[in-house]
Amino acid sequence: MYIRCIILVLLITSGMSCQTVTVPANSEVTDDQTIMNDTIQGEGTIVWNAFEGGFFGIQANNGEKYYPLGSLDEEFQVAGLAVKFVLRPERDVATIVMWGTPASVVSIAKLEE
Repeated sequence: MYIRCIILVLLITSGMSCQTVTVPANSEVTDDQTIMNDTIQGEGTIVWNAFEGGFFGIQANNGEKYYPLGSLDEEFQVAGLAVKFVLRPERDVATIVMWGTPASVVSIAKLEE
């Protein structure tokens, strides 16, 4: 019984620390990003965030931040790497990372320097 109470408390408190992000269907489009078929296309930079256990994110050139669900391929796990991306914002997704919009990576490529 004691273990069930501990598990219940852990489940409740972990659920309270999750963040749910909803991306409106009519999000504004900026000059350096386009939204097509529920995807966002743009250019940006890979950033390393040392909090919440550490993770890589994508910061678009317009300042928008995206949290890639799942991990980026190893070749893209480089802070400061310039990339071109196509992302699918995930609606009603809960994460423990309170940074950026959760998104699935449709495609990502290094930008030529």
